[in-house]
Amino acid sequence: MTSPLFAIPLNMGTGTWIVTIIAGLSFVVMFGLASAGGDYQGLINTTLENDALAREKRKYKK
Repeated sequence: MTSPLFAIPLNMGTGTWIVTIIAGLSFVVMFGLASAGGDYQGLINTTLENDALAREKRKYKK
């Protein structure tokens, strides 16, 4: 059984399809580069360390 969602025509011309495909592929490539080059674990560790320091400062302040 087919979904009626797939029956909706997009009415996109050839140029629009080319731009859409290039934009989609560019997004995937840039996301991959950002993920490979990003230090997400380091960012998380730094955030947790800064949070622990801020809690210690607040504890001594009281």
